[in-house]
Amino acid sequence: MPSSQSSATAPVNSTYKPIAPSKNRPIYPQENYYIEQPATPGAYLGPIDASLPNAPSADNIPLLFQPFTIKDLTIPNRIVVAPMCMYSSLDGFFTNFHLASIGSFAINGAGLIIQEATAVLPNGRITPGCAGLWDDAQVYKLKEIVDFVHVQGGKVGIQLAHAGRKASAGAPYTKYPESAFWPEDVIAPSGGAHLQWDKHHRVPRELSLAEIQQVIDAFGAAAARASRAGMDTVEIHGAHGYLIHNFLSPLTNQRTDHYGGSLENRARFLLEVVKAVRANFPAEKPIFLRVSASDLVEEVEGIEDSWEIEQTIQIAKWVRDAGVDVLHVSSGGNTSQQKILTSPGYQVPFAEQIKRAVPGLAVVAVGIILDGLQAEEVLKSEKADLVAAGRTFLRHPNFALNAARELNVKAAFSQQYSRGRTIHS
Repeated sequence: MPSSQSSATAPVNSTYKPIAPSKNRPIYPQENYYIEQPATPGAYLGPIDASLPNAPSADNIPLLFQPFTIKDLTIPNRIVVAPMCMYSSLDGFFTNFHLASIGSFAINGAGLIIQEATAVLPNGRITPGCAGLWDDAQVYKLKEIVDFVHVQGGKVGIQLAHAGRKASAGAPYTKYPESAFWPEDVIAPSGGAHLQWDKHHRVPRELSLAEIQQVIDAFGAAAARASRAGMDTVEIHGAHGYLIHNFLSPLTNQRTDHYGGSLENRARFLLEVVKAVRANFPAEKPIFLRVSASDLVEEVEGIEDSWEIEQTIQIAKWVRDAGVDVLHVSSGGNTSQQKILTSPGYQVPFAEQIKRAVPGLAVVAVGIILDGLQAEEVLKSEKADLVAAGRTFLRHPNFALNAARELNVKAAFSQQYSRGRTIHS
């Protein structure tokens, strides 16, 4: 906290109160009265520990722990927490669970945390328990989370999404009454029972042109709310079989108007969403786009036309020119017939192809990133600019600190956790 504040005034958005001075308690600088403490400059990369074997010198710090700057945003390291649905919202509002979950990643050194798929409209939620940003009232709790991440020295973004034909589904571990769902309002580029994701999902109906514009406008309005919450970036969700991916892929887009048919037409919705988001989010802050580089059905008999890497490379060039700064490269999710062969780093080759083919666009690699050595190799071989992990963070919220240890980098622990540097007290 700024030391210029008076001892009687709590910082904006803080839920913590000053400790009153007493005769038996020394009066410390104002910032010491608060649990939240700003990280030291160069957060999460402390001085080189020369006592470690093969310790790096100041001029060969591992790429994973070097800052990355895009526009006016400087991420303190190259470690990104990928967005992961927690199904723990109430009527679209973020909750204390999110503060605890996101906060734990920030405390433990993640450079950038992208919050989960957040619906721009109520019918864009995957489940009734998914987050939303369609209402101004939803900004308040989000800002509390943003402020906490910032005071830990990290950066934070939010993924703006519409679930399309995969909306109104049940959460993995929560039972909802049927009244909580919206079966008649599950929308997609094209409708009909043949486009139902699976027997557990709803039959989608085709969007009208007026509804398409409403969704585009909703993305823009959500971006403006994200800005008011203090987000460092927003990520447009164009992957995993949700609405934007539904428009891009010929598997799910069977329209005959100017939003269907050719690649240019199928990409129109995405480009209009990008334009709306860019117009409503500060120009000095970057925009991320998450894409599925492939529908992963090339080996499936009977499917001849799908979304593939060559089309992804083309739209990457278009979105770069439209205002996207960073492409977050995933795959699959658009059909239950997909063939996914997983292994550590299995999606990194997609990121590499895009990075080499599309100059001027930063790239995030993701897909079973398990440790710091693996992440560092992705960066050293210039396959990506940033490395994201998802489930690895759920198993190990201190993934960033573990990576620092693996790469012989002395990390700047959160002040409250600083005793964790050593085994003995």
